Amino acid sequence: MKIEMGESLLQSYLKYEKGCLVTQTNWKTSSKWQVAEEDYHTIKIMFDTIHNHTDFSDVFKTSSLEQALRQAELDVVGINNNKLYMVEVAFHENGLQYGDKQDTKDRVCKKLLRAYLIGLAFFPNFTYEIIFASPKVNPATDEIIKEYFSILEKDFGDGENISFRYMANEDFKDEILLPTLKSSLSDSDTSELFLRSAKMLEIFNLLDFKNKYKKVAQTTFGISKIAESRNSADENAEFNEILKVKNRLPNWFKNKKQYNSRILYAYLCLYSPDTKFVLYSDLEKESALGSNFKGNFDQMKNFGMKNHGKVFEQIDDRVYLWDKVKDIVLELYKKYKNI
Repeated sequence: MKIEMGESLLQSYLKYEKGCLVTQTNWKTSSKWQVAEEDYHTIKIMFDTIHNHTDFSDVFKTSSLEQALRQAELDVVGINNNKLYMVEVAFHENGLQYGDKQDTKDRVCKKLLRAYLIGLAFFPNFTYEIIFASPKVNPATDEIIKEYFSILEKDFGDGENISFRYMANEDFKDEILLPTLKSSLSDSDTSELFLRSAKMLEIFNLLDFKNKYKKVAQTTFGISKIAESRNSADENAEFNEILKVKNRLPNWFKNKKQYNSRILYAYLCLYSPDTKFVLYSDLEKESALGSNFKGNFDQMKNFGMKNHGKVFEQIDDRVYLWDKVKDIVLELYKKYKNI
């Protein structure tokens, strides 16, 4: 079985960054698998919805639902509890290209919508994160793909149970490549091809991750330096938390139905640069989450392997934005609040 480097990287990403206990590359369906009758009815409705959709009616062209499922293949899948990650990854040295930019957009959308149908057919009780990743996408193609990803998220995602993610160019580097490389610092597992390659480069000092995690250059969010060296457990925890928040914030801002998104939007609606804090009681009321507020808020103010991501500090009844991510949060809020 041929394993592409991109697939191996995304497998490592799902294992180390998303915490998936089970991962597999080149996943395919089997003709022996049966779809429950009630699930098939749901899938058929969704398939017909895609066929009748203004922007995606040509995605499956003349293919039947049976053909779409029978031909199903995913580059990488991962499972973490009841969440299923379905990933398509493409590495084209001269930039992502399946024909012209329109053909490329159609191909990408087909891959993602077929993945969605696969989830409904064979993993009906899971929530889904459906990802398309590519390290190099030329600007014109990148623009049209982003436009249609917004439509995918709006018409087929629901924020809480189904989300579509597009990670390319700098996002690919910052959200996938660098965090996954950093995982080789603390883990000796080299069973995956990508991490084994990284270890080989490290042997010849072509990568220097053991003694020094090279500083992250100034970003568009105004952070001049996240870290140059991480020698203590506390510093590593803080660095990991900043990366986690930076990776997750775009999805929080786009998927406004999620509990963590509702809390963050509520906070930013109440926030004033003059006071620099929001009262806990006001935030709880504004979020309108009732009994779901406290547990989700706690996961947004504390460090932890399974927290949502630390964005808040609380002192008595005052809630502040954590100063390490404050600039990132406020900058992204400006970008996404009117979407």
